[in-house]
Amino acid sequence: MEGFHIERRIFYNGRITTMDQRIPLAEAICVENHRIVAVGSTEEILLQTGRAGVPRVDLEGAFVYPGLTDNHLHLMGHGMRLSMLDLSGATSKESLLRMVEARAQMTPEGKWVLGLNWNENRFPLPEPPTLAELDAVCPDRPVLLTRVCHHVQAVNSEACQAAGISRDTSDPKDGKLGRDVNGNLNGLIYENASRPFFDALPSRTLDELREFARKGAADALSKGLTCVHTEDLRSAGSVENLLNIYRGWGEEEIALRTHHLVYHPFLDQFREAGWKGGDGDSWIGFGAVKIFADGSLGGRTALLSRPYADDPTTRGLAVHSREELEERVRQARAAGMAVAIHAIGDEAADRVIQVLKACPPSPSKLPDRLIHGQVLRRDQIRELCRLPVAVDIQPRFVVSDFPWVRERLPQELHRYAYAWKTLIESGVPVGGGSDAPIEPLDPLLGIHAAVTRRSPEMNRHPGYSPEQKLTPYSALRLFTLGGAQTAGEAGERGTISPGKFADLSVFDRELLDPEPDSLLEAKALMTVVNGQIAWQA
Repeated sequence: MEGFHIERRIFYNGRITTMDQRIPLAEAICVENHRIVAVGSTEEILLQTGRAGVPRVDLEGAFVYPGLTDNHLHLMGHGMRLSMLDLSGATSKESLLRMVEARAQMTPEGKWVLGLNWNENRFPLPEPPTLAELDAVCPDRPVLLTRVCHHVQAVNSEACQAAGISRDTSDPKDGKLGRDVNGNLNGLIYENASRPFFDALPSRTLDELREFARKGAADALSKGLTCVHTEDLRSAGSVENLLNIYRGWGEEEIALRTHHLVYHPFLDQFREAGWKGGDGDSWIGFGAVKIFADGSLGGRTALLSRPYADDPTTRGLAVHSREELEERVRQARAAGMAVAIHAIGDEAADRVIQVLKACPPSPSKLPDRLIHGQVLRRDQIRELCRLPVAVDIQPRFVVSDFPWVRERLPQELHRYAYAWKTLIESGVPVGGGSDAPIEPLDPLLGIHAAVTRRSPEMNRHPGYSPEQKLTPYSALRLFTLGGAQTAGEAGERGTISPGKFADLSVFDRELLDPEPDSLLEAKALMTVVNGQIAWQA
């Protein structure tokens, strides 16, 4: 990239929100050796640092913020979504089946029909597609459709045959095969029962995987993101592949920082490769070991302390027993690593908290992480305050999950659901992400959801649980300093301060406008990473 090794550069004539209380507002920034060395007015920065020959970038009055971070997504999965059948626009089962049928007609013989992000809760009748219905529209090619939560799949008979799954197949201990009242497969696959189906997919080439990552990164940069926390090992297939896919970023046309979680089945590979948590460089870093404690509310596999209101026969699904979960954490501790545990239901959070108390970490700059935390009781939040743990939240889940989630959760848990303001005010470090490809990657949609607690279309709606609305500043902080804190990098990123990396997100309007719907019109103009222009409109 042209100008990558320039030692000094000045960005001036901007309206800069630093999120550093010592200098909250500024007009200009001087960068040297990829870090910020001075922040102030245009006049003083040009006078102090603007000697002849120093490159200058006129921001032309644009609005500048610390580089935005998405602290929980699947970058390669997002790139795949951009390349696959996207079912998020299906508003009925019939429209979904038509989309699958059209894709099947375009799919070469022997190839799978793969789709993402169906959500039956958007249908007039909230019923998922069945095996028989998928057989009817695609009888001669395997079909694998991943629900929006990524914890449930819908498949046809050809996919079952390819995966070696039949009526006689027993459920794995960490998943479930959906069945009708007669015990026949109904086409729904829950949690890790999906493993044989994904194992049966034709292998992707390394070049295809690399292209998915690059496509996702290009989209992230175009939306003002300078860093993403991603879990891609399941897509990459091995630690070696992951390194081959991401190695060299920043030295070529891709200038997006990536912080990687290590999915626990790959921990031995990771250690054998000589890596540990906190290793890496400015472009690719490794963090905590990713572990699942439960599933999703959409699939009724999130583990609750009480039965589901709309299905009292279940409280959800524990991916691991309490003992197995503790063993996973102890394995991570033996490797000197923090853990990042997916826990959506309050019972899952209970188990995570108890395990973290039983297995305290050794001193580390990396905090443990509780991922999602969609149902957290106040007693649990008090426990989290006593632990070296951060929470990753996804504000857009409010848009996707309400109002149907109120019918699903037991009444006693309503006040603890998606209670982001309570969590933040407790003092627990909190970062914001999208969980793309499950939700849209655009961080402004996440900020909008945190402030309004409603969908963009419902502009007269007061918001779901409006007492939990965040201020624009608090919502922006989730995607700036919050994202840095959850990676143990608050000293390096998150504010526009001397000494920190020169990561900037530049927009055409004020993101802290008291009228939050203005966020829906905002456009990224420039994304600056390490002092270089990584993307420009």
